[in-house]
Amino acid sequence: MAALLYARENTVPQKIITTLGVTYQWAYQKFYIDELYLFVTKKVIFNLVGRPAAWFDRNVVDGIINRTANTTAQVSEQIKVIQSGRLQTYAYFSLGGIIGLIIVLVFAKINVRQGESEENILIVYTIVKKFIP
Repeated sequence: MAALLYARENTVPQKIITTLGVTYQWAYQKFYIDELYLFVTKKVIFNLVGRPAAWFDRNVVDGIINRTANTTAQVSEQIKVIQSGRLQTYAYFSLGGIIGLIIVLVFAKINVRQGESEENILIVYTIVKKFIP
């Protein structure tokens, strides 16, 4: 059919265009599917879904990640004195932990024998509080 209409110059294609009018324009523009798709995706979906999701990511998710990073940096600054690389320091901390654990367990055993739970727990708490600021 295209060969009959366009092989030689003639006025038949123009007559068909004018006869079909609006229907031809809509078909020529692919029924405006591309324009409708762009409107729905860029104007509607992007504004209703994309912008709030971007705000949530920028303010909430990034805020949590940044706060975690800052907290990690602060804690590492405070405990880096403990990590001196000296074996003696590690041995002192280990020994202190073992002694502290023995004290707590001894008082817990006394507590079970005597049945004076509140008083002994208060004593253990006071002793531990003196060693751990």
